[in-house]
Amino acid sequence: MTKPMYKQFRSPQGWYSFLFPATWEHMVVEEIPAFFHPNGGGALQVYAFESKQEDFNVDQELENYLKIHEIDYDAENVAVFENNEGSSIRACEFLKEDRVWMVYMVANHTRMLLVTYNSDEEVGDELFQQLTNIISSVRFLN
Repeated sequence: MTKPMYKQFRSPQGWYSFLFPATWEHMVVEEIPAFFHPNGGGALQVYAFESKQEDFNVDQELENYLKIHEIDYDAENVAVFENNEGSSIRACEFLKEDRVWMVYMVANHTRMLLVTYNSDEEVGDELFQQLTNIISSVRFLN
């Protein structure tokens, strides 16, 4: 079995990077990078934030994001982990208006990424693993 091939994305500001499947395409629309499989029904979007004053509270940020989208926050439905770079990661999924949403918060001190994947198709095992690999590969630079 051959390993999947990945491409590296580096933010235009140069302060984060991650790997994404080589079979996916990407574009930047209004300064928001979007990644997608050309034959898929969903897109991964990446929003970057930097705090000038204090470290991000990733749990609070996820709760705030869900509240904005009228989704009840339930800590039992949130996956909590850390990647090899020491970034705190929270992940959850929900269904809204017949679309599947995967939401990831990746924070390392004063920098944070909000990464969303939404699709009108169910997220199967292969896609779930690809999304997990992308999120796990996030690196904050400098």
